Parts: sequence; C-alpha cells; structure tokens
Amino acid sequence: MGRLKGSLNKISTIRPSASNLSTEERIRFIANILIDKIVEDQRNGKVLYKKICFKKYG
Repeated sequence: MGRLKGSLNKISTIRPSASNLSTEERIRFIANILIDKIVEDQRNGKVLYKKICFKKYG
C-alpha cells in the first residue's frame, strides 16, 4: 500500500528538552492533570471522583 497523497515525512513536534522527565516527574505531571480534571468536574456538579473511586472491576 502506498502513501496517501499529500503525506509528508514530518519532524516530530516533541522537543527532546521538553520530554526529559524522570519517572517521578512524569507521575506527578499525570497526577496533577487528573486532580485538575476532578476539581473542574466537582465545580460543575458532576461525580467523576466518585466514579473513579467506586468503580467495580471484574
């Protein structure tokens, strides 16, 4: 299968200096995103936090 018309080899938009996070820094980054989303959700009267905490697996 050939390449799509107009597709080009593009350089990644991720800069190496921006992606050199340690494992702990990555975990903190993701945790902060989740916390921000939960706070935003609670302000809007939704129950995302409860869904996350009380989700039954299996």
